[in-house]
Amino acid sequence: MSAPQTVADVLEAAAKLIEPEGAWTQGSLARDENGRMVLPRDADACCWCASGAIMHYGGDAPNDAWSNFSATIGGVIPHWNDHQGRTQAEVVAKLREAAALAREQGL
Repeated sequence: MSAPQTVADVLEAAAKLIEPEGAWTQGSLARDENGRMVLPRDADACCWCASGAIMHYGGDAPNDAWSNFSATIGGVIPHWNDHQGRTQAEVVAKLREAAALAREQGL
């Protein structure tokens, strides 16, 4: 995948990043295969929270992507992502919902 160019692209890329089984986490922006906390853009990262997945792509667009995703979930991303009972499928679906809304808004 080429580097995401728009807010919608960043959010869709983040959804794809954490969609595979085991690629999503809670309580950390990202983790390596041993479960240790790493930075989202670290080469050893293998799972990410919603914020970490957005951060993984860097650049200016993620700032707008964070805002867009926060508006979609109606709250603070880490609190929402880490809420007890939250599922990977819910996070992926909300990232995709946010991407679709961003596309509609031309972002």
